[in-house]
Amino acid sequence: MSAHPLAANEIDFSRLRLVSHEPLNAETILTHQMGVITPTAAFYVRNHLTLPTIDASAWKLSIEGEVKKPLELTYDALRALPERSLLATLECAGNGRAYLHPPAEGEDWHYGAVGTAEWTGVPLRRVLEQAELLPSACEVMIEGADDGYHPKAGKRFSFVRSLPLEQALHPDTLLAYAMNGEPLTAQHGFPLRLIVPGWYGMASVKWIRRITGLAQRFQGFFQVDQYVMTHPERGEAGKTPLTTMRVRSVITTPAEGATLPRGRQVIRGLAWSGEASVSRVEVSMDNGATWERARFTSEALRYAWRAWEYQWDAAAPGPTTLQSRAFDEAGNTQPVTPEWNRLGYANNAIQRLQVTVS
Repeated sequence: MSAHPLAANEIDFSRLRLVSHEPLNAETILTHQMGVITPTAAFYVRNHLTLPTIDASAWKLSIEGEVKKPLELTYDALRALPERSLLATLECAGNGRAYLHPPAEGEDWHYGAVGTAEWTGVPLRRVLEQAELLPSACEVMIEGADDGYHPKAGKRFSFVRSLPLEQALHPDTLLAYAMNGEPLTAQHGFPLRLIVPGWYGMASVKWIRRITGLAQRFQGFFQVDQYVMTHPERGEAGKTPLTTMRVRSVITTPAEGATLPRGRQVIRGLAWSGEASVSRVEVSMDNGATWERARFTSEALRYAWRAWEYQWDAAAPGPTTLQSRAFDEAGNTQPVTPEWNRLGYANNAIQRLQVTVS
């Protein structure tokens, strides 16, 4: 198999909002989230460094470090292993950063740096079992083939993250080679990416070329300097690593700024949580003074968002603030105000969407 072509229709920019050109970052326009599964061409793109060009016929996955039997697997050998598929929502940890005040560091994501796909691949634990992790291993490091100079770090490196053993050996942590029934596209990690269901997207390393068992905690840039919650403004020196996605609901229809005729309107949206399945969504049409329960239009799945809708009688003309809030089975819900942090992560505060009834 040759290098994966960058197909002309790999990214549909009519359904994405461009956030940055180089590296390419783009988020899905919410009104184009039409169902539970996000079409691959409309799925948000989050890149940190230079997009690699990979020839699958020459590519190999190395498993090394604190293992008894170091391995090298070709693309075909990996594809020959027993596969599994699951639906999982991936959300960039910076999703919603644009709504933090004062502005925080990082890409200017609105609410569209999130999507759900069917991912197919091999459980990471299967290859780790083949390599036989040594008792000295405490983490598993995953290295991508993307590299480049990062101005905040002041040096050139690859995107590298690690997982604790519990997560690396979880049966749902996948080495994925397919997305929505087709081979991964270049922008989404061809030939192989990690999928860590329930965690923010930074954990799902793309373009994997090496997996290493570690005897010590990984201290790489994208592990300890980025993707951590820090609050120096509170006088706190500590860093809390980001892991599971916080509970969140977004309204996908109507669009921000829409003018709607009086009468029956359908408010639609999506809700998800990394910790547990979403159990309830409520909608407010009066800036949060009162809340009404929405109706789910898709089933509860452990790692995928749920679609919901609410029938609204838009009787009073004029500007209206629409809001939605989600609750999960672990008892989590959304705050009214964001948790400001220097790097602008994990803002799951309730969305405020302005429309006008004519």
